[in-house]
Amino acid sequence: MLKEKIQESFLIAFKAKDETAKSALSSIKAAITVAEKQDGLGDLSDDGIIKLINKGIKQREESQKIYEDAGRDELARKECDEAAVLRTFLPKQMTPQEITDALTEIMQGFSGVVTNPQVLIGKSIGEFNKRHQGKADIGTVKEIVNKLVQS
Repeated sequence: MLKEKIQESFLIAFKAKDETAKSALSSIKAAITVAEKQDGLGDLSDDGIIKLINKGIKQREESQKIYEDAGRDELARKECDEAAVLRTFLPKQMTPQEITDALTEIMQGFSGVVTNPQVLIGKSIGEFNKRHQGKADIGTVKEIVNKLVQS
């Protein structure tokens, strides 16, 4: 289970005094604990943990950009390094061609049922996320689905 893998990696980073990995993994462990207590359902599923990891990566990417814009290169580098640590816990990422193929298949399932392009985009992205949670950057998915709708 992903939660145990994160815990093991945290302990390894702690023993190795790897501050970057320790910081990134500590924050994800805390996010998992908070989510589990909020839901009251006990252990979070791997899909739920992947959502938290993606959220953590997105936060670090946003912080990195802010630090770069402010000329704080050291802090930007730290955010980038922490995001890289978190990415190691995501499933293998799909290629743009694999994303396109999956979206094409999903959109064919909606043909004739959904005629509004905006609704088609939303439903396609939603279905893609259900089938391929954490396997693709959502920005890339949005970009590809928009191109498919326009063509």
